[in-house]
Amino acid sequence: MTLASILIVDADVASRSRVASGLRELGHDVAETGDASSALAEVRRRQPDLMVCDCALPDLAGVELLSDVRRSDELKAMRVVMTSDRPQSTDVVSAFESGADDFVGKPLDMDEFLARVGACLRRPANFHTSNVVSAGGISIDNVGHRVAVDDTYVSLAPREYRLLHFLLTHQDRVFSRDQLLLHVWDRDSTVGARTVDVHIRRLRSILEPFEKDGYLQTVRGSGYRFSLSV
Repeated sequence: MTLASILIVDADVASRSRVASGLRELGHDVAETGDASSALAEVRRRQPDLMVCDCALPDLAGVELLSDVRRSDELKAMRVVMTSDRPQSTDVVSAFESGADDFVGKPLDMDEFLARVGACLRRPANFHTSNVVSAGGISIDNVGHRVAVDDTYVSLAPREYRLLHFLLTHQDRVFSRDQLLLHVWDRDSTVGARTVDVHIRRLRSILEPFEKDGYLQTVRGSGYRFSLSV
């Protein structure tokens, strides 16, 4: 795991201390704060490699702090992991749409959390430094919510858009159906796991005329990933 400068933003002192302790044991340089205003001042002063931010802050929603960070040119490259004790809420979708690199539900499994922090730090600086994210000839306009394939706009339903955006901005990482339901469908109780399969098939049919359907890969027994390595 790459050693890094990390800021923990969480109003829950016990939770914050537990996370900070786990990260310090790995050798990271860790600072802590409990509200958005001091967090924003701290990230501007320190410009850390990573911010771990809870969604529930006393003065500003965590996703609003995240949006403020992503609008700042000097902070765009900072990685952000969001946490919440309501992992089935709309916080999940809002966090990723606002530019989070990862989202972890509470109570934290520290082994999993530390592994995901390590994976986040190993990836190149986040994909959210522009209003447009792209890979392999597929471009997604985060502002206009439009998708172009080889400079040709294609029509996607809202969930198809979210699914493609999520997978493309987390390239080469495998997600199970349950994880995709959490991140893209917000665990809608009316939606079954096979819904993911249906949307993957629809996306592949849209990408097939451009010979890019192979980027959406099935990993047998595990789930799906977006990868340019076919």
